[in-house]
This record gives sequence, structure tokens and C-alpha cells, in this order.
Amino acid sequence: MIKNIVFDYGNVIVEWNEAKIVSNYSKEEEIQELLKETIFKSKDWLKLDNGSLNYEEAEKIFKEKLPQSLKETVEIIMSGWWETMEPNHEIHTLIKNLKGNGYKIFLLSNTHTTVYEYIKKSEIGKYFDGYLISSIEKLMKPNEEIYYKLFEKFELVPEECYFIDDSKTNIEASKKCGMDGHVFNRNEIKSLLDDLKKKDVKI
Repeated sequence: MIKNIVFDYGNVIVEWNEAKIVSNYSKEEEIQELLKETIFKSKDWLKLDNGSLNYEEAEKIFKEKLPQSLKETVEIIMSGWWETMEPNHEIHTLIKNLKGNGYKIFLLSNTHTTVYEYIKKSEIGKYFDGYLISSIEKLMKPNEEIYYKLFEKFELVPEECYFIDDSKTNIEASKKCGMDGHVFNRNEIKSLLDDLKKKDVKI
């Protein structure tokens, strides 16, 4: 029996789209592309995810790689880019319904500590019973250790958990650890709802 629903953040609870994010900071396509590649597509961005780089260090690196004219833009981006991501309202409704039906809700995400602090204070954050964040744990999906860490930290039985993530690789890894799940496509939420019903999850 499923008792715990575990959610990824980017491209599940919110839309993760680098092109849309940078479009909030410049109208020029050339600058948008430069910002996207230098910041969001960089190896240093992944270091923020795995906790080996902090925000101050990352901001300094990004500034050094970009023209003087964009240094202030980097500061603005790094002070609140996460607020530009569009929420997936259907998933937000699902989370609220699941919580109302007695399920425990958890977040398992490869993301930054700053984003984690934002999520906790957000309207949807109050529905979560616990968070496991890659940058805090120094572990990233699909490393199997992060799933076992989730079970251990919150005393969860893997077979009583269901994981929703947009990455097939992450879901395959979770299944190897005993936690069933669904590869989420934001344009096909019906397939998720159908799968939850098959698992006798009250939605």
C-alpha cells in the first residue's frame, strides 16, 4: 500500500526552462543565449546542485566569464531566478488533494540550498512532510545512495513510497531501491493520475 508520495521539483512542481528564465533578464536573443550557456548550462551550475560550490563563489565565477555590461544582470539573476519558474497548477492541486487524503508528501530534488529555502516558505511548501536536497546531502539522483538516505532520514518503507520525477533514469534508480514511480511529462498529467489510481492511491 502506498502511504508516501515523493515529488521532484523542476519540471514537476514547477517548469524548469532555462530559455524562459533568461528571457526575464534580457530581450536580446544573443544575450539570452550567453546567459543561458554561461550560467544554467555550465558545469558550475551542477556544482551548486551537488553542494560543492556556494552561491557567492558561483556568482563570482559567472561574472568573470561574462562582459562587464552583464555583471549586474548576473547579480539580479542569482538573487531570485527561482521566482521566475512557472508553477504546475495541476500538480499543486494533486499535492493538496493527496495531503487531504492522508498521504505524507516529500520532496527529493537535485537543487540548490537557496531554492530549498524558497520552497519551504512558498505556499506549496506547507504541504510537505520532509525534504531531501542534493546540495545539502552532497548526493545527487540517480545515485542510489540518495534514495536510501530518503528512506533512512524519514523512516520510510520503500514499497510504501511512490516517486514522481521527469527523468526516466531517476525513476529507474528509485525502482532498483524498491520505490515505485512514474516518469512525469507535464503535458500528460492524465497518465500520472491513471497510474496513481492503478496503485489504489486516493487522488
